[in-house]
Amino acid sequence: MKVEFLDKCMADGSRLFATTQESISWAELRRHLEQLHGVEILQFMTDGVVEGWLDFSYLGHQFSVNDPMGEFWFFVEDPTSCSFPISELMSHLRKWQPAA
Repeated sequence: MKVEFLDKCMADGSRLFATTQESISWAELRRHLEQLHGVEILQFMTDGVVEGWLDFSYLGHQFSVNDPMGEFWFFVEDPTSCSFPISELMSHLRKWQPAA
């Protein structure tokens, strides 16, 4: 999966740290995230039409994923979070391969 690194503080205090340009399903994204040891899915909400939100924790940090405009946007709740969990997540996301 192509993952672009960003570093943008949001109005709610979180930090947008990555986006994907590829379109995969929420189910595929969730399965892939769950393969990373230590990821715990906390909540998933969607309106079933336009967008959804997936909240998860990893290495003691809280993350969210949103899908506006056909992309996945990845946020970390604490903008001062160390770079290690973010780089590990990005590395894992880049390893995603579509199901055959």
